[in-house]
Amino acid sequence: MKRVLLTLAATILVVIYLFPYTWMVLSAFRHPVDTLSIPPKLLFEISFDGFYKVFRQSVFGLYLLNSLFITLCSVAITMLIATPAAYALIRISRGGVAFLLAVLIARMIPAIALVVPIYIIGSLTRQLDTYQIMVIVNVAFNLPFAIWLVRSFLLDMPANLVEAARIDGASEWHVLTKVAAPLARGGIFATSVFVFVGAWNEFLFALILTSGRTTTAPVALLSFRTSQGIEWDTISAGAFMVSLPVIVFAFIMQRYLVEGLTMGAVK
Repeated sequence: MKRVLLTLAATILVVIYLFPYTWMVLSAFRHPVDTLSIPPKLLFEISFDGFYKVFRQSVFGLYLLNSLFITLCSVAITMLIATPAAYALIRISRGGVAFLLAVLIARMIPAIALVVPIYIIGSLTRQLDTYQIMVIVNVAFNLPFAIWLVRSFLLDMPANLVEAARIDGASEWHVLTKVAAPLARGGIFATSVFVFVGAWNEFLFALILTSGRTTTAPVALLSFRTSQGIEWDTISAGAFMVSLPVIVFAFIMQRYLVEGLTMGAVK
């Protein structure tokens, strides 16, 4: 009986959490009149008009490529900095905790409080509407989280293997690249998934700092709100396309994600 109740509760939670996304997907494949009908229609004529408007009547494909390029660059740079930084903080006996707290406090500053200063700096350096400024902003905001997370994974690696490498004369760089990083591979890949999601979904800075050439896909969804109203089929099709890369990336990294999230669970 207990198992039945737990299964029922889990099913209800899954339905609640997946309902908004399911409704969005359904809205992408039907006419707006069917989406707005009361009561809602569960059986409807499949339509691809939303996808046609997204890719034929707009440059949404370019915005998707912008998001993909900015996100991949942000993930690569963030992880290349976060991994050695996290390892260095483990090795530092004094000041490491204070630095970690300072990094965490800096991350707690609301993004809205930094938009105006960053916009002014970008304007003075002529970096507005460029890939560089978006990558820098994404790296700056995701780096503290990545350092904390990678550090926690590196702390779970067997200390005797690291010490054995040092006794054999390996430098700290070789210990990191040949021993520590491979052992914490699952955690590093798991962190990269979270960084990918954070960079891909970034909206506020993309809205303020880009104006056309480097506009990202989440911001481009605003263009489907017209003076005649919201184009529900088009905006749903666009939102579906925006969510698809995250799902694909998480699926590809699934094995490493599970491995990373379970690191340290069994000693």
